[in-house]
Amino acid sequence: MSVVLVTGASTGIGQTTSLHLASKGYKVFAGVRSPDTAHELKERIATEGGSVALIQLDVTDQASVDSAVQQIMDEEGRIDVLVNNAGVGGGRAVEETPLEEVRGVFETNYFGISRMLLAITPIMRKQRGGRIVNMSSLAGRMVFGCHGHYSAAKWALEGLSEALAMEMAEFNVRVALIEPGSVPTPAWEKGTPPPEDTHYGNSLTRLATWATFTMKNPASTQDVADAVSHAIESDKPHFRYLVGQDAVEDVAGRQSVSDDEWIEMNRLQGQDFAQRWKEVVGVDYFGADD
Repeated sequence: MSVVLVTGASTGIGQTTSLHLASKGYKVFAGVRSPDTAHELKERIATEGGSVALIQLDVTDQASVDSAVQQIMDEEGRIDVLVNNAGVGGGRAVEETPLEEVRGVFETNYFGISRMLLAITPIMRKQRGGRIVNMSSLAGRMVFGCHGHYSAAKWALEGLSEALAMEMAEFNVRVALIEPGSVPTPAWEKGTPPPEDTHYGNSLTRLATWATFTMKNPASTQDVADAVSHAIESDKPHFRYLVGQDAVEDVAGRQSVSDDEWIEMNRLQGQDFAQRWKEVVGVDYFGADD
């Protein structure tokens, strides 16, 4: 039975992924910051079954990471799959985001993953096999205003993952990136709201309009879990997995024009922007036809 460690497993994508992999016969260790409060996950385990063990794991705490990995190795002697799912959101203008908030985003979304990799890559190297799945985002491929620091952390993760895939290749370890678009999870309720007196209301409105449109037909947490399964199980896994109609549409639109054309499009306002977006992406997200 292959041994899987999933970080950020208490809710949302991590929870669904943990249960889905357990249903397929994996031994899953579901990393959660507070096992005593992971009530929803415990209820689903009791209802759906499968081999899922909760383990205390805070990716921002080195002692917690070391303890969790050591516990798994003591019990199982190996770790075959790491799903780096733990993450936090963030949506403010660059000017209005304090440095401590920037550090908080990177502490979980980049340095947290780096801590996990420092703990897990030696194990997989010595095993000469394994799979590492890093949870990126559409924001790792395409950026909106007032989403800069979250996107920056995901872009950093994309670069890290590509280098890691090259480094681990000789040890038969595969690396994959999952890039979901909008997925309804509790993560949407987290994060610090922008100040009421923001100077960037237009950019925030554009981001909110995009989110409202994409949430009409979002990917599900199960869609993401299915992509993780493919990355783990396929003999020829992809390096990148776009998940969700919005992710596919938006990345295709972004790639269809030059960087300069994309920036010029996003400098437009109102109906001019809405019409140009429709032309480039091929879908009316912003009310060009209204």
